[in-house]
Amino acid sequence: MRKPYLLAMALLGSLAVTEPTLAQSSYYFADHKAAFDPAIPTPEQFLGYPIGSHFTRYDRIVDYLKELDRLSDKVSLQPIGKTYEERPQVIAFFTSAPNQKNLETIRQQHLQLADPKASAPSYGALPVVVHLAYTVHGNESSSSEAALLTAYYLTASTSPDVARWLSEAVVTLDPAENPDGRDRATQWFNQHKSVPPVTDPLDREHNEGWPNGRFNHYLNDLNRDWLPLAHVESRNRMKFHQDWLPNVMIDFHEMGTSSTYYFEPSKPFSTENDLIPRATYDVLNVRLARYFARALDGIGSLYWTKEQFDNLSPIYGSTYPDFTGGVGVTFEVGSSRGLAQEGSNGVVTFPFTIRNHLRTGLAAVQGAVEEKELYLRHQRDFFASALTDAQKFPTKSYVFGAAADPNLTNRFADLLLRHNIRFYDLKQTTSAGGKTFEPGRAYVVPTAQPNYRLVHSIFEEVTTFHDSVFYDVTGWSLIHGYGLPYAKLKDAALATGEPIRTLKPVQGGLAGGPSPYAYLLNWSDYHSSKALTALQQAGVLTKVALKSFSINPPNRPGGSGAQSLPRESIQTDFQAGSIVIPVAGQKLTADSLVSLLSSVGQRTGVTFTGVSTGFNAKGIDLGSNNIRALRKPEVALLAGPGVNPSEAGEVWFLLSDQLNLPVSKLDPGNLNRVDWNRYNTVVLVGGQYNSLDKALVSKLKSWVENGGTLITTKTASEWAVRQGLTRENLLASARPDTSRSTERADFGRVAEREGTKAVAGSIYTADLDITHPIGFGLSDRRIFVFRNGTTLLKSGSSPYNTVAKYSPNSLVSGYVSKENLKKINNSAAIVVSPEGQGRVVLFADNPAFRSYWHGTSRLFLNAVLFGPLVNTPVGLPISEEEN
Repeated sequence: MRKPYLLAMALLGSLAVTEPTLAQSSYYFADHKAAFDPAIPTPEQFLGYPIGSHFTRYDRIVDYLKELDRLSDKVSLQPIGKTYEERPQVIAFFTSAPNQKNLETIRQQHLQLADPKASAPSYGALPVVVHLAYTVHGNESSSSEAALLTAYYLTASTSPDVARWLSEAVVTLDPAENPDGRDRATQWFNQHKSVPPVTDPLDREHNEGWPNGRFNHYLNDLNRDWLPLAHVESRNRMKFHQDWLPNVMIDFHEMGTSSTYYFEPSKPFSTENDLIPRATYDVLNVRLARYFARALDGIGSLYWTKEQFDNLSPIYGSTYPDFTGGVGVTFEVGSSRGLAQEGSNGVVTFPFTIRNHLRTGLAAVQGAVEEKELYLRHQRDFFASALTDAQKFPTKSYVFGAAADPNLTNRFADLLLRHNIRFYDLKQTTSAGGKTFEPGRAYVVPTAQPNYRLVHSIFEEVTTFHDSVFYDVTGWSLIHGYGLPYAKLKDAALATGEPIRTLKPVQGGLAGGPSPYAYLLNWSDYHSSKALTALQQAGVLTKVALKSFSINPPNRPGGSGAQSLPRESIQTDFQAGSIVIPVAGQKLTADSLVSLLSSVGQRTGVTFTGVSTGFNAKGIDLGSNNIRALRKPEVALLAGPGVNPSEAGEVWFLLSDQLNLPVSKLDPGNLNRVDWNRYNTVVLVGGQYNSLDKALVSKLKSWVENGGTLITTKTASEWAVRQGLTRENLLASARPDTSRSTERADFGRVAEREGTKAVAGSIYTADLDITHPIGFGLSDRRIFVFRNGTTLLKSGSSPYNTVAKYSPNSLVSGYVSKENLKKINNSAAIVVSPEGQGRVVLFADNPAFRSYWHGTSRLFLNAVLFGPLVNTPVGLPISEEEN
């Protein structure tokens, strides 16, 4: 923070040639009293440059950890998976040589702390588990460099204190939780660094280009993915976490250059979760904080505590451990965002930020060892108290599952398994909460289990808070995000038998055998969209029914190339949205079509039903004008400067992961080169589109009127309205009013007063028109919508254009001010506006929020797949052009 630290970095560089060990020690380990083992290379010796003078590629970080594993019996390196870009995810284990030989035994003994039925261990003999997690945000780069130095120190130090740490602790180190984002940022900083460093905050080095390195490959924020586990990195990480259940976990971050250093405790009560025992906040956090303060006091670094950052929900790496009997701690250091940058505290250098994280990380290990029994006892007491708290809670179990959507039901069940939550098969038909659940197609989750607090977080709403100013979302219950039917039960009698440990994949294929006429696919299963897209990519002619119908059950055996399903699995009732695949008119032969349908059905877990007649038992026949041909989506997504990276990434991931659909990501700066006729669907997510001039807007408008489907979300919907791309209108914004006010208020209350005006992330109900193509596949008009923005849409200009509308009393979970809730209630959530031969689909919110809000993401997929169907209401005659 002061200019001498810039000189320290230059000094590190000048020493690199002649005294590498001294270069590391003279700044980072100046007060280390014991020697280092000369057989262990410093990071500088291994890499060829001083730490802090260059940003280290992730593969070189892993290489160094491999070298420590090779050279020292105190280190072992374990792979835990791979990222989307094929980078390995690894965990390094640092502990004494005897402990290394008995890691599995130690792990099993440690996990007994989470079993209230197990006998209490000998706390003095059981190592404490400390997990150091670096760089979940890829451009918060100092922490991975600190990981290198921490690894060296724990391996090479001959200090008796360090020997004691390794004897009484297992220290696990994740050098970069987001390797793909880390390397994206590393490339930027190294590409733009200067010698000597440029400290001007406006220099290109300090201002990463879009989308920057914060996010993973799909531009999602992995720090918010601990509960949803939407991404492969998070699922790999969770497997490790549940295998070890750390007592102390440190989550390393960076913040603005003019900030100093933050560590917990956080703001008492107001940003803390009432489910968590007060000892976590009042004792465990405070005990560790003394070690952090001492470490930073020793090098003269300023810091702050008890403010700002949330501990509300288990979505973060620093809060999830609080829900598994440990204590999670956020570290935030004022960032140089490059080699050196000017800030209000002087020049902040990369070595300075690295050293802060190095010192506090080592202090965390020291504190955990010194207070070992406290943390071990707390974890055992935590899981025992979970059972006590569950007994007091009125809900004793939850039942969930959709008989018509087994794939989404299984997906949610798989999530529970990953969180080590106990649940059971439903054994009998059960009606509760106005819903009916069928055995074999639903599950029961008791609250009386060691992970009760996670169960509560996944299923329960929260509407009471100690504060009204929040750092991030205030509603996070996953059951609402999935949109699955569920109910709360007053007893746990249905939770019987053996708990589920593995899930059987949903069996799909072909029912009714090969057909000479047509095949049908119900649209109620979440994977139906995946199956449809696979057929379209294979060139299959597909149609969709705009009205429901029933068939007489076919009675044919399976044929060559068919995966025949039992007769009892054959569906006879098909809802609006069901897919019809005629045999006539296909480019494929009849046998090839059978083989493809069987393969796609098995792969996606959906069932195609063969029929031999178009004359249906009830409803429309298969030749009806209310069965329309579908087009294969050709999708373009605007992704570049001005566009919200996470929201663009969430759409990109949804289309890639769910549909396996290629999507063209168009940079707004290249739109003058675009041939719009290449695409039939264009998506604009939240962002600023002021760079799109009148000529581009005119081209986009013409493209829509000529048959294109424009889908907009959040602020892009506002932009589309203001640019005249749609005839629909906005309500008054829910944004905080920044106009002048004559009301006098105390300066010190500005955050308290103005923060309440923001729309924090919260959950609402809306009424969905399930007869509209956008609503196809759902049977319940009541849907859950996530909102963290201020876009407010008026109801559609036609009585048929408002696909979803917020309920009169819409808040379900989370915080929103009374003033903003009044604006949100009864406003439109989704509006479709026919424009010429095309249409604009306006979402007030982000339907693909954080890649787990499946209840509304399926509506977005309907907009992509069924967009052209919205221009003519069901039942009206269609023109020759439409036909």
